[in-house]
Amino acid sequence: MKTLIRWSVTLGLVASTLFSTGLSQLRPVLALSKEEVIKVLNAIPAFILIDDKNFPLAGKIDDKTIFTNVFMSQQGAQQFLASLQKEKPDLASKYKVELISLGGIYQLAQQNSNQSQRYLLQYIPNQAEVEAAKPILSASGKQYEGGVPLYLARGGQQQSYLTMEQNGETITPVFFEKKTIQAMVDNVTKQEPNLAPTVKIEVVLLDNLITTLEEKNDTFIKSIRLWPSEEMMGIIRSNQSNQGNKPQ
Repeated sequence: MKTLIRWSVTLGLVASTLFSTGLSQLRPVLALSKEEVIKVLNAIPAFILIDDKNFPLAGKIDDKTIFTNVFMSQQGAQQFLASLQKEKPDLASKYKVELISLGGIYQLAQQNSNQSQRYLLQYIPNQAEVEAAKPILSASGKQYEGGVPLYLARGGQQQSYLTMEQNGETITPVFFEKKTIQAMVDNVTKQEPNLAPTVKIEVVLLDNLITTLEEKNDTFIKSIRLWPSEEMMGIIRSNQSNQGNKPQ
């Protein structure tokens, strides 16, 4: 199994972002390349358990399928390791919590999947976001059935996805945190009060979004950018600061 890819990411300034509305339609055409999917996922830090050889902790589903838990929060990964230490201390002693980009672990799984073995990723959500997503799903007649919830916003007469301008590019942000998208929506409706009655937040699952990225390729898909949670943003800033302090 190949060594884990180290994590680095550059984000534009959130403070300089301006909102607008834009209509996006999904049209099944050629899929994004694996490199493009990885680029989208690279913006998000995640956590896994690895041993001293950088091999992730993996479980076995059947003779041809293994999986690795990928945690969306450091606390979730640490809690899992603490639970493992109680249940299987000998096994737990070989592992530690490690930071990796979502794109990095996705690429690792792709590289280690072949005809004789499938390497699956089980994305473990932040429990607070699960609770935040449940009422939104319930309001649309759906139930939460597992997975990492993500948030998008629609608005206007045509219920267009809310987009934003970032570094001269129009993007469609997909948020990992309810309170972050709510703050953005509040900002939009403050600037354009006539939109307020039409704006609504939707929930999609990370697994489904990744599948869409793998299977479709159009203007809307290319505009998608994953927006980190507050915890993730802190990790990104800390990581960038640590990299900047390293001797050249």
